[in-house]
Amino acid sequence: MSMTIQQRELPGTVPGVREALRSLLESTGGRDQLWQLADDDVTEALSDVARVRQLLDVAEVALVREGLGRGLPAETAWTERDWVTRAEGQRCPDPSGRHTSQIVRMARTGTPMAGRSAHVASEAVAGLVAAFESGELPLGKADQLARFHDQVAPVAVEEELAEALEKLTDGASDEVRRTGPEGLSRERIGGLTERQLASAISRTGRLLRPEKEQEDEDRRAKAARSLTRSEGPAGMTRYRVLLDEEGASVLDAALAALSGPVTGPSGEPDPRPATQRRADALVEIIRRAVSSPGETSTNEKAQVIVTMDLDDLREQTNAAGLTCTGQVLAPSVVRRMACDAGIIPAILGSNGEVLEMGRKVRFFTPGQRRAIWLRDQGCTFPDCTMPPQWTDVHHVDWWCHDGATDVSNGALLCGRHHTRVHQLGVSATITGTGVTWHL
Repeated sequence: MSMTIQQRELPGTVPGVREALRSLLESTGGRDQLWQLADDDVTEALSDVARVRQLLDVAEVALVREGLGRGLPAETAWTERDWVTRAEGQRCPDPSGRHTSQIVRMARTGTPMAGRSAHVASEAVAGLVAAFESGELPLGKADQLARFHDQVAPVAVEEELAEALEKLTDGASDEVRRTGPEGLSRERIGGLTERQLASAISRTGRLLRPEKEQEDEDRRAKAARSLTRSEGPAGMTRYRVLLDEEGASVLDAALAALSGPVTGPSGEPDPRPATQRRADALVEIIRRAVSSPGETSTNEKAQVIVTMDLDDLREQTNAAGLTCTGQVLAPSVVRRMACDAGIIPAILGSNGEVLEMGRKVRFFTPGQRRAIWLRDQGCTFPDCTMPPQWTDVHHVDWWCHDGATDVSNGALLCGRHHTRVHQLGVSATITGTGVTWHL
């Protein structure tokens, strides 16, 4: 038997909240009467549900903040997350771990923590909390910004962090404009998506960290690269690849060039899903690489487009680079990639829009590469035995320092030693018979 709205019980609910929820249910006519609603009413009811969800997130954060302030988790000997989970799971299924983490983090964001002055905490996060509570920021994006603040705060200058957090919050927040006659209508303009915000946060975090810490982080990330092989279904094989941002940007660029849909001879669409096209592209890339060992590639070494101010590149400032697929690269990584990859200068407007894409400025030609291969026979770093097909051509006098793209300025280095040479800033002497590094 169906239960009417008046008969439904909401045990344990604060009276004001109970009446608000009952009013929402009555306004929609109850689940069994939804078919009677007009189209506009269905749309408006969904809008109400979304607003209630936002308000519930705000209320949930406020209640958890109050509980943390009273020390309730400690009194019950539970962790903060477990306390929230047990409290909310008394009359309904437990919330997800991700949601609980977001709620606890936002609750702590509005509370001065030990070792951080109340003034600094309030100044840095007041705008973030206000945007969340007003409905301009959903919980997910507010949590992204809260995590960014907590991660960068120990190493960033307080004023710079506060300014960066304010700009990120403004960019991620929705904007509501009054439109129509006498401003009676409202238009909501969305801010950055979660993915766009993640990229902006990553780049901002790079800018706020000392370059030495960025390089250490890149080394740790590169050391964590892995490729694992396991048995898949129906006799197939599964590979799992874990890459740092530099490696991911190179792989993304290579896959993008070969994974587009291919139409049939009569113009029929490609039947392969995107996942299969990417797998086919990876196999094709490897097949081409191993099918002609000892030969130089007819394609340019890299097709990764990185946006970075040319003056920052030349002057080695603490500015990160951003690839067109969203990876944020440390300045040292961009300079090392610039040594061997063709540089595509992108002229950007004040809002980041692309105004002009220039031609490649410089790169070693296939003929120059062959001459260097014949001379060096492999990686030139002392005691390295890496063969030439697994090396880069390094500008001994760096291109960003006006080094020439000549055979007399090029030396083969494997990826590991190419990175090391850039980190150490060492030079070398090149003769017609070889390369001597001054370590």
